[in-house]
Formats: sequence, structure tokens, C-alpha cells
Amino acid sequence: MKHPALAFLLLLSACSREGMAGDNDSDLYQTNAVALTPGVKPVRIGEGGPAFRACASIGEVVNLSPSGERYLPLRAAPFAEADEVAQLTEGSTLFLCTRSLDQRWQGVVVPPADAPTSDCGVTASVAGPRAYAGPCRSGWVLSGFVRPAG
Repeated sequence: MKHPALAFLLLLSACSREGMAGDNDSDLYQTNAVALTPGVKPVRIGEGGPAFRACASIGEVVNLSPSGERYLPLRAAPFAEADEVAQLTEGSTLFLCTRSLDQRWQGVVVPPADAPTSDCGVTASVAGPRAYAGPCRSGWVLSGFVRPAG
């Protein structure tokens, strides 16, 4: 490099804050910021591949009473802040289809209360992983309230 001093000065000028708009730290904080929401994360089925059922196993809702819970919220995404799409009672049957990356949440498909033996279209295999779009409700529940049953 022919002019190391010139390169050094250019580097310093690029890092300089003088004359920059927004030198005030309060500019970093927006007072009109919109609160973030978790949105919706569809439950995926078929993660085991075409040789396995669309949802790997069946489970049931358990442990609701130790902390005073009357129901287990079925959420639209694997976050406590996500919208509640249904309320599940102790003993409700669930098809266990997927898990969140941190393993705290299970993506489930829930047969209707008036037809608890319905397969909801997840006991057969599917060609590949995809979002569940069947006739039953689906969503996310905390793993600590689910006991695998089969």
C-alpha cells in the first residue's frame, strides 16, 4: 500500500460521528414503535417422511391442576404471547406432530370434542413435510402439559 497514512485517515473519517444526523442517543429509541407480536406459525406434519404417519404419536393433556390451571391454551404460535385459538381440558386427546426448536412447545392437531376418535387426516403418511390444513384445529401447547400416549 503506497499511502498508509491516507488509508488510516479515510478509516477514521468513516467512523467519525461529527456532523451526522441523529447524534443524540434519544434518536435511537422510537417513541412510536409498534409492539411486535408472534403471529401465526402453522403446525407442520409429515416431518418423519413418507414411511411414517403424518403426526408421529398421540398424547393427552395432563398436569393442569398443580398450578391451578383450568385449561391448557392452544396457541397460534409457539410463544406465550401468541393468540389463544382454543382451550383444552385435562385428558384431551392430541396428535403430536412437531416441536419448537427449544423443545418447550409441541405442535399438535386436536380432534373435536364431539368426535375424539377422529384421525383428523394425520394417521396416514404424507409425501413430505407441510403445514397442516386439515379439518381439525391445530396449534401449539407447552410440552410440560402433554403426556405421550402412543
